[in-house]
Amino acid sequence: MINQYRYSEQQRLTLQCGPALPAAQSLLQLAGQQQLLAQLAAEPTAQQLLVATEQAYQAGYEQQASTEFELQGLAIAGVGDPLLHVELLTQLLPAFKNQRHGVPVTLVSYGLVSPAAAPALCQQLIELGVEKLELYLPATNPPAYQQAVQPTQYGFSELCQFIHTASEAGLFVSCFAFAPCRQAAELRALARELGARAFMVKDQGLSSS
Repeated sequence: MINQYRYSEQQRLTLQCGPALPAAQSLLQLAGQQQLLAQLAAEPTAQQLLVATEQAYQAGYEQQASTEFELQGLAIAGVGDPLLHVELLTQLLPAFKNQRHGVPVTLVSYGLVSPAAAPALCQQLIELGVEKLELYLPATNPPAYQQAVQPTQYGFSELCQFIHTASEAGLFVSCFAFAPCRQAAELRALARELGARAFMVKDQGLSSS
């Protein structure tokens, strides 16, 4: 299911959150999702996202999985980075949790956050009902990270610090890179060392339905 505010992939309903990014490209671009990127609205409101989400449930989103354990809940990703749209999250998530009790919420992000702001941000996310963070970790050192991500604010050290801070705060943190990935073992070891629970390699051009 694709409309201008939401799409579904890997049994997970995903919402677009806004255009602001801390790097040169959207994660959707890195995933080879140019067509999907072009279909999503640039700046949805919380109410528009709530309506789109409820429409997805009414259209049978949950019926895509054969068991409840296959459902991955709600993710917020899309064109921009959800950690740069906290104001939208504060409007959206309490209302969503009130409508859909017990549905896990994941943010898919670059994780480029000021170390000084990270503890308070993580606590705010927990209070908003965010359970999981998926953070993009494509490299094991600053030069390789700079080349892969082209960050416009912060960089490799801030990402590593945020992974650690978020994990210590009690969020379930997983890290990921896109295939082809030649350093999966090294990236997995780094992610674990920083406190992440898992590391995954995602295929580029993930199909959406």
